[in-house]
Amino acid sequence: MSVKLEQVKLLLRGIRTDNDSYRQLHTLLKEQRLCMIRRASDALLAVNMQIDQLYPALSLNARVRRETLLSLGVTADSVGIAQVFSWLPTIQKTAARQAWRQLEENIAACKRYNEKNGELLTRQQEFIETFLGREPPFIYHP
Repeated sequence: MSVKLEQVKLLLRGIRTDNDSYRQLHTLLKEQRLCMIRRASDALLAVNMQIDQLYPALSLNARVRRETLLSLGVTADSVGIAQVFSWLPTIQKTAARQAWRQLEENIAACKRYNEKNGELLTRQQEFIETFLGREPPFIYHP
């Protein structure tokens, strides 16, 4: 098997793996939010540890994907991905494009949920500060 074919297979496997990981991350972010709302600190610590374990793998996969695209002679972006997919037979091309779109959607969903969790955390912190009679830091309020 050629090196180029192996690299394309590696790229496609990485996309599938990341889809699974981002679905898992989304589930954990939902659990994280529930733990924050319930103020379940022990459960929150456990969820946060699971989330922290996912990040290095996702980061490594993104780095490998970038390096693989560059070694294939394409740009390390959506244009390069599209170019690699164009090399595939029709059935595999369609599946690869769908997997890539799903990955983009999963990433966006995780980003949105993470931002919602951050906003909740900020509101909880502001409530605590007000409850304790302390003014929130100036940079957070105009």
